[in-house]
Amino acid sequence: MSHFRTLTEIAFELSRRLPPLLAENPVFFLAQTEKEAHQLQALCQYFDATFPVDCVVSPLFLEEHTIAPDQFKRRTLHIKPGKTVSISELTQQLSVMGFERFPRAVSPRSFAVRGNVVDIVDRQAVRLEYDGNTIERLQRYDISTQTARTPLSAVTIFPKAYSQHLPLWTESNLQYEFITPKFYHKRFPLLKQDAAAYLHVRIATAHPEQLITLLPDATMSLPAKSLEGFIYPAEHILFLTDDHIFGAEETIATFANALDITNLELGDYVVHIDHGIGLFEGIKPVDGEDYITIRYMGNDKLLVPLTAANRIEKYLGQAQPKLTRLSGHQWETIVHRVQDDVRQTAKELLAMHAQRAGAQATAIPTAVTAEENDCGRDALFTLTADQDQAIADMITDVNQEKPMDRLLCGDVGFGKTEVALRAALHVVMHGGQVALLAPTTVLADQHFHTFRDRLTQYSVEVRCLSRLQTASETKLAIKQIRDGKVDVVIATHRLLSNDVHFKQLQLVIIDEEQRFGVLHKERLKVMRQSAHVLTMTATPIPRTLNLAMSGLRDISVLNTAPPQRLGIKTIIGEFSQELELQAIAAELDRSGQVYIVHNNLGTIHARESLIQQHFPKHTVAVAHGQLPPDQLIQIMEKFYSGQISVLIASTIIENGLDIANANTLIVEHAEQFGLAQLYQLRGRIGRSTVQGYAYLLYFPQALSKAGQNRLRALHSIKELGGGFELAMKDLEIRGVGDILGKKQHGHVQQIGLNLYTRLLHQAVLQLQNTN
Repeated sequence: MSHFRTLTEIAFELSRRLPPLLAENPVFFLAQTEKEAHQLQALCQYFDATFPVDCVVSPLFLEEHTIAPDQFKRRTLHIKPGKTVSISELTQQLSVMGFERFPRAVSPRSFAVRGNVVDIVDRQAVRLEYDGNTIERLQRYDISTQTARTPLSAVTIFPKAYSQHLPLWTESNLQYEFITPKFYHKRFPLLKQDAAAYLHVRIATAHPEQLITLLPDATMSLPAKSLEGFIYPAEHILFLTDDHIFGAEETIATFANALDITNLELGDYVVHIDHGIGLFEGIKPVDGEDYITIRYMGNDKLLVPLTAANRIEKYLGQAQPKLTRLSGHQWETIVHRVQDDVRQTAKELLAMHAQRAGAQATAIPTAVTAEENDCGRDALFTLTADQDQAIADMITDVNQEKPMDRLLCGDVGFGKTEVALRAALHVVMHGGQVALLAPTTVLADQHFHTFRDRLTQYSVEVRCLSRLQTASETKLAIKQIRDGKVDVVIATHRLLSNDVHFKQLQLVIIDEEQRFGVLHKERLKVMRQSAHVLTMTATPIPRTLNLAMSGLRDISVLNTAPPQRLGIKTIIGEFSQELELQAIAAELDRSGQVYIVHNNLGTIHARESLIQQHFPKHTVAVAHGQLPPDQLIQIMEKFYSGQISVLIASTIIENGLDIANANTLIVEHAEQFGLAQLYQLRGRIGRSTVQGYAYLLYFPQALSKAGQNRLRALHSIKELGGGFELAMKDLEIRGVGDILGKKQHGHVQQIGLNLYTRLLHQAVLQLQNTN
């Protein structure tokens, strides 16, 4: 079972590994948020009081304090005896570098001047003694006694800034392996027994008097905020907090609905609230009563009466979770660990909700204009009830001064873009500007064409900002945005640059926010303070998570396919050149277009030549992510306009492309793709009233048992939107990570989706009642 690092574990490792490296050159660790950076800084100093906290930085710090390597070099201070630099010049440079002056220098990034003596505290405390304008002596000194100690030959002091040439660590650079300790709940004999197995036991406690006799060899220290227990097996270290030792047992509510036995098959994974993950082995009669039989690790069996079925739920998470042991405290430890994290997640959700409630945006009238009605009549499809409701909800949301923060979820091809377009038009018709952010240049270009083609007739000015525009085009667009002459801006992360300013930005639409980087998300948080925000995702959001977040974040789900749209016919078979050519010919004969997914860049051009030879009267082209952006867009535009009949592409086509005339998809080496990826790829076709055909062609020598199961599952989904019910369960788990974070995604896999969201809902309600 994978272990997810707590901030305490990260801080413990940083406090040990970074100081030796910092003795030579600056090294930075990037926290995920400003809050997390502060927490890590405090925790690092808990484990090492001399830890230089400036090396733990936030995305906001990087944004504000990143300088060029030559500037970093100029601001770096090299000090050695014999160097001539006046005290006034030295103190001025220290101030520029981010140091603060105090009567006594005792804290990091501080300095003090007393006569001809200058004390500086950075990675170490150093004292300079002057003779005139020349440094005569350089020594380490003790900040507690203020007395000089070891002479130094030289010292280098770096600015409070980051430069691209310096190491920037993230969690991926961490190496220590940790284990989560048990929760003892005052079971002191068990605690004493377990502690005896470790060389080093450290306890952060407010009650040392209760533990000193029990654990005489343990190191006791005062507790600190955000501390969590851990085991570091490499050095046999056990670290515990009062929560682990004294924390009271908590009861977990039963599942909302009793288990429907008819939905279970032999061998399905289930979760019992009290005992964990096991395998369903059927119903067994005992003394005239029926019992649910569950098998756990070690072939242990648990019999659960049908009257207690509400304590069992089908497991939704990873494909093959690890079974729990019935004996011991494994499940108890896991659940308590997840509960602690769920409480923190609930606190963050409530804090975000409170912050949003206190922010202010422009209230937009609810009146629907004639242009909006005309735009609705021009749509290719009649809106579904889900789309109508989503648009109505958004119009209601933006009528409030509290900024809208709505998440729009929908299966592939279910009309999220149409909903976003209607929302944008409503805002523009009432005098506001709209920004739409897309994660890729290709997707931004497609959105640009869609919005421009639909909205230009209503005198809506639409512009695109991406790598495709020339410097002069970008400069003009930025000026027009600032002057309010552009109504809708479609852009990649270029929109988040400091030089882009709006005259009246009222709505921000974000397509697949989870695909943006950490720095970009920080900028988006700032946008959320003053503009209405609509986020679109094709990742299904579990209904249970929707319930758990009820009232905290507004979510619209598009569950219904547009009318007249046909389900995609899926053909799964062994790869055959003849079959592939027949499929292409059939599509071209009805004047359609074809996608071929060939994910090997080394052979993709050979496939292009072969297909072109067989269809000389049609244009065949190649598209992949390593092409220059302008060339890639040119190819996609030609495919969009029908000039290209067959597009042989990498998985770059997986997200967002909407070409109504492309209705045959051929995936070569389908056995190499995950279920969710195949489902997303299949969603590129069948986006009109024309029947779509997906050919998933595998090579039998490479087809594993898991690959067979994936293809079979996809073949079984014939109804539009079936991904929300069956094959997209793995995407639902991913959806939790997209909305709540990657650690929560891991916890879902540990205990299952239903139990996780039940705990989250319970934690939110408890905190709301407390507040």
